[in-house]
Amino acid sequence: MKQKLFTLLLAVAASVGTVFAENGTCGYNLTWNLTDSVLTISGTGAMTDYSSSSSSRAQWYSNRSSIKSVVIEDGVTNIGDFAFYDCRGLTSVTIPNSVTSIGGYAFFSCTSLTSVTIGNSVTSIGDQAFRGCTGLTSVTIPEGVTSIGDAAFCDCSGLTSINVADDNPNYISKDGVLFDKQQTTLIQYPGGKQGAYVIPNSVTSIGNYAFYGCSGLTSVTIPNSVTSIGMGAFMNCTALTSVTIPDSVTSIGREAFYGCTDLTSVSIPNSVTSIEQNAFSGCSGLTSVTIPNSVTSIGYSAFYYCTGLTSLKLSAMLEEPDRNSDYTLIAGCYRQGGSRDSYQSPYEWLKNLISIEAPAWFFDVPETDWIYCPRHLQHVAVNNGELTDNVLAVINRSYKTLQTLDVSNVTNTEFADEAFKGYYNLTELKLPAGLQKVGYMMVAGCKNLQSIDIPASVEEIEQSAFEDCRSIKTITFGGAPAGAPGRFNAPAASTSQLHRIGNWAFYNAHELQNLEIPEGVTEIGDGAFYGCTYLEDLVLPSSVQSIGDNTFALCSKLNKIVVNAVTPPSVQAKTFYDVKRQIPVYVPDECVDAYKNDAYWQEFDIQGRSNMPQGLDEISSSLQGGDRGRLIYHEGQIYILRGEKIYTVTGQEVK
Repeated sequence: MKQKLFTLLLAVAASVGTVFAENGTCGYNLTWNLTDSVLTISGTGAMTDYSSSSSSRAQWYSNRSSIKSVVIEDGVTNIGDFAFYDCRGLTSVTIPNSVTSIGGYAFFSCTSLTSVTIGNSVTSIGDQAFRGCTGLTSVTIPEGVTSIGDAAFCDCSGLTSINVADDNPNYISKDGVLFDKQQTTLIQYPGGKQGAYVIPNSVTSIGNYAFYGCSGLTSVTIPNSVTSIGMGAFMNCTALTSVTIPDSVTSIGREAFYGCTDLTSVSIPNSVTSIEQNAFSGCSGLTSVTIPNSVTSIGYSAFYYCTGLTSLKLSAMLEEPDRNSDYTLIAGCYRQGGSRDSYQSPYEWLKNLISIEAPAWFFDVPETDWIYCPRHLQHVAVNNGELTDNVLAVINRSYKTLQTLDVSNVTNTEFADEAFKGYYNLTELKLPAGLQKVGYMMVAGCKNLQSIDIPASVEEIEQSAFEDCRSIKTITFGGAPAGAPGRFNAPAASTSQLHRIGNWAFYNAHELQNLEIPEGVTEIGDGAFYGCTYLEDLVLPSSVQSIGDNTFALCSKLNKIVVNAVTPPSVQAKTFYDVKRQIPVYVPDECVDAYKNDAYWQEFDIQGRSNMPQGLDEISSSLQGGDRGRLIYHEGQIYILRGEKIYTVTGQEVK
């Protein structure tokens, strides 16, 4: 029975890499021996390359916690990959002159290692060879080293200086910082340095993991000479609060600012064309990010777990990711390997956003993810693409809080009925430049909307489109200003394609004071401007043919109407219900009689355009000597002309 148990233990030991062994082979002609916490490598030739995998670790890995010192005897020509990986108790190592290379991860996470002497024969140091050696305070690169791998000395929080032998042909040290010989690439900044750092103007690239784990770095100045920021360059620089990327930089590498938790702002210039995956992942202190239109691609999870983001502006030129098999650009992943088993909502970490500018596809979220979408957005701008019903549904989740909505750059020619209905805190809405129709109740109930520009492309405004938008003060058409009060021939939106304004279109727009309907409109529907109780000045185009019932009903403050139509437009019995009939209606001089003979228009004070009072600007520029002392009436006020000046009746100069 004892024999069987012993045999079983030997088999188990062999299967886990000789757990109980204290000596063995580690190369073709190399042996190892662990005695009294000292690991000795003897023989001639190269060590075996290992890995972090349990099946291919060094044989002494299971006893690594008892290893305090490593002695590599003369004759060993290289230190293998992962040779002393995670030997956290290791305090010293002797490397003989016979060693020519130190493998990747060779001393990875040897946290108790306080010093290391690299022999003069070493020519190469592998990737991450001394990464995480937090006890190291200084290191010297001998003259023979011609190759140093990525992150060889990164995450060494105690390291304050990296020195290089004067005769080294490939590398140089300045103020303890490692550069290539020409100082064009910053290779490694010691992790133990504190405070701010100004990168020399000679540097054109910041190497991979150059500042990785520099937790004492508070700010960095990147010169205009830098064109690229490498992978993981500032990863886990937890004290870094702000960074300005110069306009010479064209790419931001993978994980470049990953885990910079105190980073609150970052400026990305127009020169950047790509931002790689996880570039700002875990920057929980970031509150605002603007991606310029020069950026056409962003790697997946670029802003994953940026929980502090309240404002995000994405390039209009961004390519839409592959949602079936790829990751989303911003946070988490849609699907991994086409399976939903590892699914994570791409919007899970964006719930604090209040301002977003992005292409339409960014808002095209599956209904199953709506629960993760921001629900308290205040400002939304869609800078490219088409607003589908699903995109509108996602934006509509913030209908209670949305204050500004800019969809001027989308490709839609029309929207669904009631598309923006009831956004009752909306104060500003910018419609698409190519919109052809404002649909039924499309903006109805937006009671705080203060102004609206109807794009020149719009041909029809349908029924109740802006019904109960009671705070609208200004309506323009194709960007043309509203008719200036007191001017007969104010510039109209001559490019407007509008031909019809539907029934009750602007019902209850109480705050509207001045209105000029653009040329081309032939029909204004029933009640279109019903209840515009503050409307004072109205200009109707020469194209208008019919005005519906109650169209301007209750516009009791109207003090003048300008009608440019040669033929009096047809009106209904209550078109101008509760509008004073004593107010002047200015018409083309040659049409005065036609209006005076019209059964409805004759109720008003019909006057020709020659009697139209001029605006103060026009009066001031056309004064003649004989005008001195003349009284004029403008905007319900009396003014006095004296010389080339205009005064109020109380003697106050106004022009």
